[in-house]
Amino acid sequence: MALTHGVNHVGLSVTDLEASMDFFTEILEFERLQYEAGHHAYVTDGVTMITLWQTAEREATVSVAGMHHLALSVPSVAVLRQIEERMKQRKVRLQFGGIGVKGQEGGSIALFCYEPSGIRIELTTPEKVEAKEIPIIGGCGAVD
Repeated sequence: MALTHGVNHVGLSVTDLEASMDFFTEILEFERLQYEAGHHAYVTDGVTMITLWQTAEREATVSVAGMHHLALSVPSVAVLRQIEERMKQRKVRLQFGGIGVKGQEGGSIALFCYEPSGIRIELTTPEKVEAKEIPIIGGCGAVD
């Protein structure tokens, strides 16, 4: 048995605290727990706490050592579609053009995007649907 018991929180270094906080609170409906302008914010979805720190000097990239991506669970494809629409309205950069089946036929359904500091976010659902209308996209290891 491991000595640890799950993730307590995830700390992200961001370039624009307010924009990143809005991404989590306005698009993903996280609750803001704590906020100090220009310094940090704590947000939660009720299960996972994310701390945002205004410390980054440049946008994130998956080609530099560090966080490859943050994957969050959503309950259904319908919720993924709702989030995708919010992201499109706010011109959030989507990877693979939007929702898709990861990797190969029968893979999980996901939406990959980049929050305002360039941190790659995956939203995925365990729900299975008829994949005919959902394109096959790259997966976690793929890059644009």
